[in-house]
Formats: sequence, structure tokens, C-alpha cells
Amino acid sequence: MPAITPYEEGEPRFALTDYEKSAACARERLCSVCGAHLPTDAPVWRVVGAAEAEAIGAALATGAPYRNLAPTWEGPGHRACMLYASMVCPYLARPQARRRVLDRGTARGATGAVVGFADYEYAVTDSQVLFRFLGVVEFLPHDDAATAHLAALEREIAQR
Repeated sequence: MPAITPYEEGEPRFALTDYEKSAACARERLCSVCGAHLPTDAPVWRVVGAAEAEAIGAALATGAPYRNLAPTWEGPGHRACMLYASMVCPYLARPQARRRVLDRGTARGATGAVVGFADYEYAVTDSQVLFRFLGVVEFLPHDDAATAHLAALEREIAQR
């Protein structure tokens, strides 16, 4: 169960984000998937959809720096947690997947990626928590996340 998942009447609402839990993850540097501490001297990861994956890939291909100027409400996590999330979240896992709650009907697009960043910054407002990620350190694109990332996740688990 993602650490930022809200509950309604005892049932998880996977497509939504709990404001307080997300704010705690930002302030306390906690993984948005497992809720455990993210080391301050190590990168953080997130899963991105097609538009951002393509922008990051294009920047890296030309040697240009990449910075997501548009903030996201999706918080950071451990590498293993984000590899896992990319495979089990229906929207993130496959290009033909469609959102059912937020941006209902929107397809993920042809590619996605698990991306490592040197760090993140955040803002906690009255109604939302916004993140921006700084300094790409790893870019793992995928069409089908399970096919692309299963071996990397297995290696991450074996190292623990």
C-alpha cells in the first residue's frame, strides 16, 4: 500500500493522494511508496509518464540539463519502490493504460520511465504538496514496465 494512499470508509483510494501523508513525506524525506526514510546523501526516484520521459530523454540525448519546471504532486521514493510502482500501478505500467479517476480516460502514452534525481524541493500549500526534482542521475525508460524493470528490481531486492 503506498504510504500516501488515503482511505475512505476503510478502503484504499489508490488514485488519490492523502495531503497530510504527502506533506509528511516531503518534510521528513520519506518514501511515498513504503514510508521509510530516504537518505539525504543518496538520489531519489520517481516514475514519469510519456511527456516527461520524452523531455528527459531528449535533454539527455543532447547533453542538455533537465529540470521539471512544472511541479508535480507525486513525491519521491527509493529506487526499488519506484521500480515496483512502475510495474504494479496500472496507469504507469503500460502505454495503453488509462486513468480512471484523475484526468479520467487519459492514456499514459508510448513511454514512461523510472528516473533518479540528485534531490528534490517541495512546497506545502493550503491544499496540496508540490514537488520539483533536480539533477537527473539515472534514466530508465520503458514501454512495458514489467518487461523493462523486473531484472533491476530483483537485483535491488537481492542487495538488501
